[in-house]
Amino acid sequence: MALNEERVQGDRPRLGCGRDLDELWASIDNVPTAHELTCKDCRNARSALHHLASVTESMRERDREDPDLQPGQRVREAIMMVARAEIRRGRRAPLTTTPLGTIDISEQALTSLIRFAASTLPGVHARRCTVGTVSPQGFKAASTDPVDVDDVRITLQVALASTIKIPATMVLLRERVGTVVQAQTSITMKQINIVVEDLYDV
Repeated sequence: MALNEERVQGDRPRLGCGRDLDELWASIDNVPTAHELTCKDCRNARSALHHLASVTESMRERDREDPDLQPGQRVREAIMMVARAEIRRGRRAPLTTTPLGTIDISEQALTSLIRFAASTLPGVHARRCTVGTVSPQGFKAASTDPVDVDDVRITLQVALASTIKIPATMVLLRERVGTVVQAQTSITMKQINIVVEDLYDV
Protein backbone atom coordinates (compact mmCIF):
# COMPACT_ATOMS: atom_id res chain seq x y z
CA MET A 1 0.00 0.00 0.00
CA ALA A 2 2.06 2.92 -1.28
CA LEU A 3 1.44 6.41 0.11
CA ASN A 4 2.29 9.48 -1.88
CA GLU A 5 4.12 11.84 0.51
CA GLU A 6 3.55 14.75 -1.87
CA ARG A 7 -0.20 14.32 -1.66
CA VAL A 8 -0.74 14.73 2.07
CA GLN A 9 -3.30 17.47 2.74
CA GLY A 10 -4.13 18.50 6.29
CA ASP A 11 -2.16 15.51 7.66
CA ARG A 12 -4.52 13.13 5.83
CA PRO A 13 -2.58 10.40 4.01
CA ARG A 14 -3.26 9.73 0.33
CA LEU A 15 -2.38 6.82 -1.92
CA GLY A 16 -0.08 7.12 -4.89
CA CYS A 17 -3.11 7.63 -7.15
CA GLY A 18 -4.25 10.57 -5.01
CA ARG A 19 -7.11 8.74 -3.25
CA ASP A 20 -7.74 9.77 0.36
CA LEU A 21 -6.97 6.75 2.55
CA ASP A 22 -9.63 7.70 5.10
CA GLU A 23 -12.27 7.83 2.38
CA LEU A 24 -11.21 4.41 1.15
CA TRP A 25 -11.47 2.99 4.65
CA ALA A 26 -14.93 4.52 5.12
CA SER A 27 -16.16 2.67 2.00
CA ILE A 28 -14.23 -0.56 2.57
CA ASP A 29 -17.43 -2.64 2.90
CA ASN A 30 -18.87 -1.28 -0.33
CA VAL A 31 -18.46 -2.81 -3.77
CA PRO A 32 -15.21 -1.51 -5.35
CA THR A 33 -15.67 1.37 -7.76
CA ALA A 34 -14.50 1.23 -11.37
CA HIS A 35 -11.38 3.16 -10.37
CA GLU A 36 -10.63 0.83 -7.45
CA LEU A 37 -10.95 -2.22 -9.70
CA THR A 38 -8.26 -0.96 -12.08
CA CYS A 39 -6.01 1.01 -9.71
CA LYS A 40 -3.09 -0.98 -8.27
CA ASP A 41 -2.73 1.39 -5.30
CA CYS A 42 -6.42 1.10 -4.38
CA ARG A 43 -6.45 -2.68 -4.78
CA ASN A 44 -3.41 -3.09 -2.53
CA ALA A 45 -4.85 -0.66 0.00
CA ARG A 46 -8.21 -2.45 0.11
CA SER A 47 -6.47 -5.79 0.59
CA ALA A 48 -4.32 -4.42 3.43
CA LEU A 49 -7.30 -2.77 5.13
CA HIS A 50 -9.39 -5.95 4.91
CA HIS A 51 -6.52 -7.84 6.51
CA LEU A 52 -6.22 -5.22 9.25
CA ALA A 53 -9.96 -5.44 10.00
CA SER A 54 -9.76 -9.25 10.17
CA VAL A 55 -6.81 -9.19 12.56
CA THR A 56 -8.44 -6.55 14.74
CA GLU A 57 -11.67 -8.53 15.02
CA SER A 58 -9.71 -11.68 15.86
CA MET A 59 -7.88 -9.86 18.65
CA ARG A 60 -11.15 -8.48 20.05
CA GLU A 61 -12.65 -11.96 20.13
CA ARG A 62 -9.57 -13.32 21.87
CA ASP A 63 -9.68 -10.55 24.46
CA ARG A 64 -13.33 -11.34 25.19
CA GLU A 65 -12.75 -15.09 25.52
CA ASP A 66 -9.30 -15.35 27.12
CA PRO A 67 -9.86 -15.92 30.87
CA ASP A 68 -6.45 -14.41 31.64
CA LEU A 69 -7.64 -11.10 30.19
CA GLN A 70 -10.94 -10.95 32.11
CA PRO A 71 -11.20 -8.69 35.17
CA GLY A 72 -11.40 -10.47 38.51
CA GLN A 73 -14.40 -10.36 40.80
CA ARG A 74 -12.84 -7.69 43.02
CA VAL A 75 -12.14 -5.46 40.01
CA ARG A 76 -15.72 -5.83 38.73
CA GLU A 77 -17.11 -5.07 42.18
CA ALA A 78 -14.92 -1.97 42.47
CA ILE A 79 -16.04 -0.73 39.05
CA MET A 80 -19.72 -1.25 39.89
CA MET A 81 -19.28 0.45 43.27
CA VAL A 82 -17.85 3.55 41.58
CA ALA A 83 -20.58 3.49 38.93
CA ARG A 84 -23.35 3.26 41.53
CA ALA A 85 -21.78 6.05 43.59
CA GLU A 86 -21.62 8.34 40.56
CA ILE A 87 -25.28 7.67 39.77
CA ARG A 88 -26.34 8.38 43.35
CA ARG A 89 -24.39 11.63 43.49
CA GLY A 90 -26.58 13.04 40.75
CA ARG A 91 -26.22 16.63 39.70
CA ARG A 92 -23.72 19.14 41.01
CA ALA A 93 -24.36 22.51 42.61
CA PRO A 94 -21.52 25.05 42.21
CA LEU A 95 -20.87 26.83 45.51
CA THR A 96 -17.94 29.11 44.77
CA THR A 97 -15.08 29.62 42.35
CA THR A 98 -11.44 29.83 43.45
CA PRO A 99 -8.18 30.29 41.52
CA LEU A 100 -7.84 26.51 41.65
CA GLY A 101 -11.30 25.81 40.23
CA THR A 102 -14.93 25.50 41.21
CA ILE A 103 -16.05 24.10 44.56
CA ASP A 104 -19.36 22.32 44.27
CA ILE A 105 -21.59 19.93 46.18
CA SER A 106 -23.38 16.91 44.79
CA GLU A 107 -27.15 16.67 44.94
CA GLN A 108 -26.74 13.53 47.03
CA ALA A 109 -24.63 15.36 49.61
CA LEU A 110 -27.06 18.28 49.69
CA THR A 111 -30.10 16.06 50.30
CA SER A 112 -28.16 14.12 52.96
CA LEU A 113 -27.39 17.39 54.73
CA ILE A 114 -31.06 18.38 54.58
CA ARG A 115 -32.20 15.06 56.04
CA PHE A 116 -29.58 15.32 58.77
CA ALA A 117 -30.73 18.83 59.68
CA ALA A 118 -34.36 17.68 59.85
CA SER A 119 -33.53 14.68 62.01
CA THR A 120 -31.90 16.86 64.66
CA LEU A 121 -35.39 17.95 65.73
CA PRO A 122 -36.92 15.62 68.34
CA GLY A 123 -39.83 13.63 66.98
CA VAL A 124 -38.85 14.07 63.30
CA HIS A 125 -37.70 11.22 61.07
CA ALA A 126 -36.54 12.53 57.70
CA ARG A 127 -37.22 10.36 54.69
CA ARG A 128 -36.89 11.23 51.01
CA CYS A 129 -35.70 14.66 49.88
CA THR A 130 -36.09 15.97 46.33
CA VAL A 131 -34.33 19.02 44.90
CA GLY A 132 -36.50 20.54 42.22
CA THR A 133 -37.20 23.53 40.04
CA VAL A 134 -40.24 25.68 39.43
CA SER A 135 -42.11 25.29 36.16
CA PRO A 136 -45.31 27.06 35.01
CA GLN A 137 -47.18 24.05 36.43
CA GLY A 138 -45.50 24.38 39.84
CA PHE A 139 -42.82 22.36 41.59
CA LYS A 140 -41.11 19.86 39.33
CA ALA A 141 -38.49 17.26 40.19
CA ALA A 142 -35.21 18.43 38.71
CA SER A 143 -33.71 16.93 35.57
CA THR A 144 -30.06 16.43 34.71
CA ASP A 145 -29.37 20.17 34.61
CA PRO A 146 -26.98 21.54 37.27
CA VAL A 147 -28.60 22.66 40.51
CA ASP A 148 -29.32 26.39 40.44
CA VAL A 149 -27.94 27.51 43.82
CA ASP A 150 -29.85 30.80 43.52
CA ASP A 151 -33.19 28.97 43.31
CA VAL A 152 -33.02 25.84 45.45
CA ARG A 153 -36.46 24.46 46.23
CA ILE A 154 -36.95 21.16 47.99
CA THR A 155 -39.66 18.73 48.99
CA LEU A 156 -38.87 16.82 52.18
CA GLN A 157 -40.93 13.83 53.27
CA VAL A 158 -40.97 13.11 56.99
CA ALA A 159 -42.56 10.90 59.63
CA LEU A 160 -43.50 12.57 62.89
CA ALA A 161 -44.03 11.35 66.43
CA SER A 162 -47.71 11.28 67.29
CA THR A 163 -47.14 13.33 70.43
CA ILE A 164 -45.79 16.50 68.77
CA LYS A 165 -47.71 19.53 67.54
CA ILE A 166 -47.49 19.42 63.76
CA PRO A 167 -47.97 23.16 62.86
CA ALA A 168 -45.34 24.35 65.34
CA THR A 169 -42.95 21.57 64.32
CA MET A 170 -43.28 22.50 60.64
CA VAL A 171 -42.17 26.05 61.43
CA LEU A 172 -39.19 24.84 63.45
CA LEU A 173 -38.31 22.26 60.80
CA ARG A 174 -38.18 24.79 57.97
CA GLU A 175 -36.06 27.11 60.11
CA ARG A 176 -33.67 24.31 61.13
CA VAL A 177 -33.18 23.01 57.59
CA GLY A 178 -32.68 26.49 56.15
CA THR A 179 -30.22 27.52 58.88
CA VAL A 180 -28.08 24.37 58.68
CA VAL A 181 -27.88 24.36 54.88
CA GLN A 182 -27.02 28.05 54.76
CA ALA A 183 -24.33 27.67 57.42
CA GLN A 184 -22.72 24.65 55.76
CA THR A 185 -23.01 25.59 52.07
CA SER A 186 -23.98 29.30 51.91
CA ILE A 187 -27.09 28.22 49.96
CA THR A 188 -30.24 30.11 50.91
CA MET A 189 -33.18 27.93 49.92
CA LYS A 190 -36.11 29.65 48.27
CA GLN A 191 -38.75 27.06 49.12
CA ILE A 192 -38.99 24.19 51.61
CA ASN A 193 -42.02 21.95 51.16
CA ILE A 194 -42.67 19.50 53.99
CA VAL A 195 -44.82 16.42 53.42
CA VAL A 196 -45.88 14.49 56.52
CA GLU A 197 -46.15 10.91 55.30
CA ASP A 198 -46.65 9.04 58.53
CA LEU A 199 -46.99 9.18 62.30
CA TYR A 200 -45.13 6.79 64.56
CA ASP A 201 -45.55 5.70 68.17
CA VAL A 202 -49.31 5.67 67.53
